[in-house]
Amino acid sequence: MATMGPDETPIPRPKREAAVLFAEISGAAELQARAGDAAQQTIVACLDLVQAVATRTRVVKRFGPRLMLLADSADSAARVATAMQIALRAFPGAEANKLGLGIGFHYGPVIQDSADVFGDTVNLAARLVEQAAQGQILLADGTAQQVQPPYRRSIRRLYPVRLKGFDEELTLCEIVWRGDEAATFHPFDAVSPPARAKLTLVYRGKKLTLRRTVEEITVGRDAACKIVVDGEHASRHHCTIERRGDHFVLADKSTNGTFVTVEGEAEVAVRRDELVLRKRGWISFGQARSAGGDLLEFLCD
Repeated sequence: MATMGPDETPIPRPKREAAVLFAEISGAAELQARAGDAAQQTIVACLDLVQAVATRTRVVKRFGPRLMLLADSADSAARVATAMQIALRAFPGAEANKLGLGIGFHYGPVIQDSADVFGDTVNLAARLVEQAAQGQILLADGTAQQVQPPYRRSIRRLYPVRLKGFDEELTLCEIVWRGDEAATFHPFDAVSPPARAKLTLVYRGKKLTLRRTVEEITVGRDAACKIVVDGEHASRHHCTIERRGDHFVLADKSTNGTFVTVEGEAEVAVRRDELVLRKRGWISFGQARSAGGDLLEFLCD
C-alpha cells in the first residue's frame, strides 16, 4: 500500500529484497493454561533469549509468543534461525516447561516503512511458521536456493504444500540444525526434485489423477464436490483426499463413515479419522463394500 501526502498524492513505500523470519514459542498456550499469569514471565524470558542471539537483524515486532525479524539475506536468516534454536534448547526454563521454538523464514521483495514490513514475503513467512513443529526451521525451496554453504548442506527437502492464501504449490524444506538428528529425508538439491507418487481415482468410469499439483479432493453428494457420488448412505461432504509428501491421505468427514479396502487385505472403517491410501483398493461411502453400491477405485503408483 501507499501512504497519502497532504495533497492526497500516493507516496510509494520503498521496496527491497530481504529475509523475513518469524519465530514462535511452541507450548506457550499449554503453559499458560497450566500456570496462568505466571507463565508470561517464562515466555518473555524465552523471547528475550532468542532475540539476544539474533544479531545483525532488525527486530520488527513481538506479539504474544511470536517474534518477527528482518535479515539482509537468506544466509543471515539461516544463521540466526539456527542460533536461536540452539540457544533455546540449552535454556533450562524452556526444557522444564516443555517449550520449544518453531521458525519459518522467506526471502523476497518486501515493502517497509519505519515501523513495519509488508508484502507477500511477510505473509509467506507467517504461513511457514504456522507449519513449523517444535524445534523446526522451515523455508520454501525458492529460499533454499538462496542459502549458501555451510547452511545449504544442512537443508533437506520435505514435501509439496499449498499454503492458505497462496495459489501456487511450494516445496517445504527444513534446516537440520541438531547434530544428533538423522537425515530421514533427501538433502536439498535445487536441480533434481524428488520423484512424486501419483494417485488415480476412478468413479463410474471417470478417471482423475493426482500427480504434480497439491490439492484437496472433496468427495460427497454435494454438487460442489470434486467427485460427486451417489448413495443414500453418503454424506454431502463425505471425505477428502489430499497429498502429504509422497502419501495420499483420506480424511473422513461423514456421518456414517468411509470404508476402505486395500486389495488382498481386510476392510477398514474410517470414522472421523484419517487413513493413508496404499496400493490398489476401493472406497465405499457410508456402508461396507459388501452391501453393494457404487465404489471409488484408487491406485497408488
